[in-house]
Amino acid sequence: MNLRKQILCGFIMIATFSVLSQETLASDPNAFLLGGDQGQNTASLTLLPIAIVDVEPDPDNAILFGGIGVDFEAGLPVGIGALSGVNEDLWLNFTHRVDNMQLKSIYVRSNLPIPAGIDISIQIIDTVNSQGNFIPSPNTVPVLLTNSKQRIVFDFGSGYSGDGINNGYQLRYTLNNPGAASLPSGFEIIYSIE
Repeated sequence: MNLRKQILCGFIMIATFSVLSQETLASDPNAFLLGGDQGQNTASLTLLPIAIVDVEPDPDNAILFGGIGVDFEAGLPVGIGALSGVNEDLWLNFTHRVDNMQLKSIYVRSNLPIPAGIDISIQIIDTVNSQGNFIPSPNTVPVLLTNSKQRIVFDFGSGYSGDGINNGYQLRYTLNNPGAASLPSGFEIIYSIE
């Protein structure tokens, strides 16, 4: 029995020794704390480009030319009864995220030819960047509106102007309509980021 006790004690000691042993995963303590065998995975995220442009104030607010109210809003029809006048109450707002680092510009055009005897010019007269994040690049020379696109903001990257009046680019619309002619039905002034 004595031999049996010695073999049993030896077996218990070996089993206890095996339970208390530990495998070292890393020799660097920092790597050991973070898990030893570390790998690396690469993730790729693609953001789609965004281009939004709008003219404020709200179209419910009539814009006055010579005391006559006219609704001028990007993408909406315009009616004219005024002979001439200047309006500086409009602000061009935009949001843009570039695609492949390509710079874009903002263009203005009408959807229909402007009748003879009516001139509408558009000019950027001020830039406010207090609520936005963009690098200003305005064309400050007046642009005579036609149905061909004309650049009103030069090359720019990602950015946004903030929304509403006193944000982005302040516009001056100058109307010259000595014969009190009317614009065609469905006439629109269109701003686009291209």
